[in-house]
Amino acid sequence: MGRRRSGGPGELVRKNSAFWLQCLLGLVLVALVFLVFRTTQSNLELLGVQSGFDFLWKKAGFSISQHLIPYTEDSPIWVALAVAILNTLLLAVFCIFLASLLGLFVGIGRLSSNWLVSRLSLAYLELFRNIPVLLQIFFWYYVALRALPSLESSIFITDYLVLNNRGLYFPFIEFANGFSISPPVPGRFAYEGGFYLMPEFLALWIGLSLYNGSYISEIVRSGFQSVARGQWEAGAALGLKPAAVLRRVAFPQALRAVLPPLTTVYMNMFKATSLAAAIAYPEIVSVFVGTVNNLAGRPVEVMAVSLAFYAGVSFLVAWLMGRWNKRVTLRGQ
Repeated sequence: MGRRRSGGPGELVRKNSAFWLQCLLGLVLVALVFLVFRTTQSNLELLGVQSGFDFLWKKAGFSISQHLIPYTEDSPIWVALAVAILNTLLLAVFCIFLASLLGLFVGIGRLSSNWLVSRLSLAYLELFRNIPVLLQIFFWYYVALRALPSLESSIFITDYLVLNNRGLYFPFIEFANGFSISPPVPGRFAYEGGFYLMPEFLALWIGLSLYNGSYISEIVRSGFQSVARGQWEAGAALGLKPAAVLRRVAFPQALRAVLPPLTTVYMNMFKATSLAAAIAYPEIVSVFVGTVNNLAGRPVEVMAVSLAFYAGVSFLVAWLMGRWNKRVTLRGQ
């Protein structure tokens, strides 16, 4: 039986029709965007409101409690925006990492034949999945972390980790003259000499991770359950231990079912970092949409930049996860 030839007049007409239809839709979309832009600009001119992005080069004039790059009150507003973006991304990365670990272990625990482990995993799931995430963040910030001791009565987790109501302090690692670790030392108002995670960050990290970890655990559990029972039995028949069967046989197959819903959870977790404004963590909503917008009075530009940031990062997460999913799927074929 010969190979079916592609092409032909009918298929060529269909391809041309699809191409011109996409061009038409693209032109309509561009026209709509231009119409919205012109209408907004005209309304702002009628109201006497200034427009443009020149405010980004003006002096910020406010402090930010956490900044990963050099920043002072004399820095321009675009540096404050960069600080807020980095703080948002740092929080998202920490939450995705911890929630993934929690979801993996709890999801496997739900499948455990050990009664206690299975019930504890179920209790975690039902507890944190059924409480609003903002309420959980408030609990960790206003109740749990506020109960920590003061600077004078700090908790030393190790010789290099210090915890108190000002945050979690880490040692300073230096590579200039060989490898050296300098523990944080008590200063006048806080520990100095290392870096630290502020209480707002800790509350968000714990709250968002526990909440989203519960959803990830269900995704992991359903992913493992999608693996055919014969695959588990085949691994055991080869003499592999249960942990090896889980890691080498079941996990690669479960990953194909896990990745698509996991992408949605990761995107939701990133967007949920905007809840940080509720406890004044200096991320983009708190710093840019709140403080900068009040100072500069450019709501359209501020919202446009903020929306573009969230949409852009969400698209990037979806694209990266899609590439990973495609690679895993092709490898499994």
